[in-house]
Amino acid sequence: MRRPAFFHSVSGRRAGSPPRRRRGFGAWRSGVHREGQLVGVRRDHPLARATEDLRCTARQWNHVAAVLAGSVIARAQGGRWASGLICSASGMLVALSLLLAVRVQARRDRVIDVILEGSEELPVAVVQRERRRLLSDRNRAGLARSLEEMAREAAAPRTGRVRLVPPLFEPPIVAHVADELRDLGAVLRGGRVTARGVASVERLVKHATSPLNGHDLAALREELRRVRRLLKERAQRHRGKARRGRCSHTLSRCPGWRQS
Repeated sequence: MRRPAFFHSVSGRRAGSPPRRRRGFGAWRSGVHREGQLVGVRRDHPLARATEDLRCTARQWNHVAAVLAGSVIARAQGGRWASGLICSASGMLVALSLLLAVRVQARRDRVIDVILEGSEELPVAVVQRERRRLLSDRNRAGLARSLEEMAREAAAPRTGRVRLVPPLFEPPIVAHVADELRDLGAVLRGGRVTARGVASVERLVKHATSPLNGHDLAALREELRRVRRLLKERAQRHRGKARRGRCSHTLSRCPGWRQS
């Protein structure tokens, strides 16, 4: 039996008409939903679990924020009962905001792990966004500046200056590899580099278990050689693909990849 023409769906769209293009908040929610669908990633993968945890926490945050907004409106209209609900919802929203920040950082760490494994061209929105952030000129310049400052402070430490916060590296150890750090900074500032290599530099500079924070000079030299090799991997791979006539190293230019 044919449905009547006047029948409308829940969204207000006439039956049989083409779907409307989402705008504003609806488009944002649709993008978040597509981002949560990690195509090509197993459900038990750490990135999939971190993404699901983030999505659940974000959903809880939205619900509590809606309750808080409704309570404020009710209190403004004279409802005294809403005062307690405002206090409880505010406290819960603060706790969920902190948890949400932890979830975001946890997912970023899992994305970095995926990139470090060599899957930087995985056609997943969150991976490609992190890849673009790593390869951005601003991020590369910031990491290069951090490496150069480490080398400068380790080579000529200012003994008369009082430090409120101790350095995040061992100056006596870093002083032996100051030239290697400056060389890494130069590689970051110019030429073709891989997101995997930049992620390795970021872990080297910012991670708590970095060899820069230890006392093993041999391990630090080995890590610097590995990071330099990963950074220069891009130019070699690009030349090899150009000779074979394949697509570019940039995934967004590859005709076989469809952006979500």
